[in-house]
Amino acid sequence: MNAPKIFCVVVAYRPRPEVLRAALDSMVAQATQVIVVDNTEGSGRPPDVAPARYLPLGQNVGIAAAQNRGIALALAEGADYVWLSDQDTVYPPDFVPRMLATAASCVEQGIRFAALAPAFYDTLAGKVRPFIRHAPFIQAFAPAPGLNVVADAIASGTLIPAAALRTVGLMQEDLFIDWVDTEWCWRARKVHGLEVIAVGDVVIRHALGDGLVAFAGRRITIRSPLRHYYIVRNALYLALHSNAATLPVRLQIGWRALLWTAAYPVIAPEHKWDHLAACCRGLLDGLTRRMGQRA
Repeated sequence: MNAPKIFCVVVAYRPRPEVLRAALDSMVAQATQVIVVDNTEGSGRPPDVAPARYLPLGQNVGIAAAQNRGIALALAEGADYVWLSDQDTVYPPDFVPRMLATAASCVEQGIRFAALAPAFYDTLAGKVRPFIRHAPFIQAFAPAPGLNVVADAIASGTLIPAAALRTVGLMQEDLFIDWVDTEWCWRARKVHGLEVIAVGDVVIRHALGDGLVAFAGRRITIRSPLRHYYIVRNALYLALHSNAATLPVRLQIGWRALLWTAAYPVIAPEHKWDHLAACCRGLLDGLTRRMGQRA
């Protein structure tokens, strides 16, 4: 039996060469082909990605559209699985064999799955992040060894069968960035009845967010005002206009969008008015369905 064709799609944006190199070195020996889709603006000197294939877009079209370009290329060339990754995620050397073993186990158990996802160690927070389930609201839980049925997973490290992509469809491009992976997972589960399976004892290294701030005795992930705009806008959009999530979850993320609008300017270490303005615009655009890239 031939080994499955696994195409790794890596979305890059202004990558630091040494970080991208470390990530690619952990991928190339495990994939049939690695495709780097570069969202960086302009036509400057491309990063050294050999032996991966380089696909420069010349502009920032958003993570969803960049993933879709890479996915379409992988499917056209006969991929059995598409492995999604960010530019800074580092994988253990046995990542693919263990994920494929998980896929085989799912098939043996009759589990119809849309995606397999590892646990991830957040290099900024210094800990393994929890998995998410809907029970019926969003609930975080500690990764357990073996198979974990989850509501969604971050894109980086996700292994998706080609058949699932043809069934569920591609990423929703007008989200641009943030909630893209979440929406796809929710759509796979609620609309198509496919599970998202997380593997608790396969762990990757990935940085979530731009930094951490201390607030009320907790360390909270913080991002730029622009990213907070997309987080708030897309959360409210999904809460009000999407059928990819259940009503309890939609109510919860709608409430969170309001809470984030109040909280982000308070916890931001600087440019607090910029954070407030971005979040308020996000609320308005999510309410009125003004999607795509923020002008």
